[in-house]
Amino acid sequence: MGKLIEEIRRERRAEEKRKKDEKENIENKRGIEELLVELRNKKGLSRIELLEKLENSNLTEKDIKRWEIGLSYPDLDTIYKLSEIYKVPSTEFVKAKNNSYEKGLAGINKKIIRWFVYTLNVSFYVGVVFTVILYVVTFIFALWFFVSVASQVKGP
Repeated sequence: MGKLIEEIRRERRAEEKRKKDEKENIENKRGIEELLVELRNKKGLSRIELLEKLENSNLTEKDIKRWEIGLSYPDLDTIYKLSEIYKVPSTEFVKAKNNSYEKGLAGINKKIIRWFVYTLNVSFYVGVVFTVILYVVTFIFALWFFVSVASQVKGP
């Protein structure tokens, strides 16, 4: 009986370690937004210069900023052009794009922060602080609302 319990504990520890390693592995993979910023900075290009090299009249500087923040991603044609500009295989861009999805960058908190960063044109840190303040104010308002409603409800 003692051996069986010990075996179950060992299996649980192994499973927990595997899950932890898998989570760390996903978090350590580079997303497309990180790759785009890194490559543009290595080449010493501004967003406008990159836009000129892409030669796409449908793109704007804001599109490039959205890609680098993670609000949207370039399409496959643009990825191909980016791979030619940066001399990097297009498969690396596609893998980075998939990594972004795996990381859960579509999570609501990160989307809200990115939206603040993009809209207010501030640093990521300021976006985080602003989001926390927004959550606190929302919580206080919700608490006030429920207390005021509860005080109006008459008991039996």
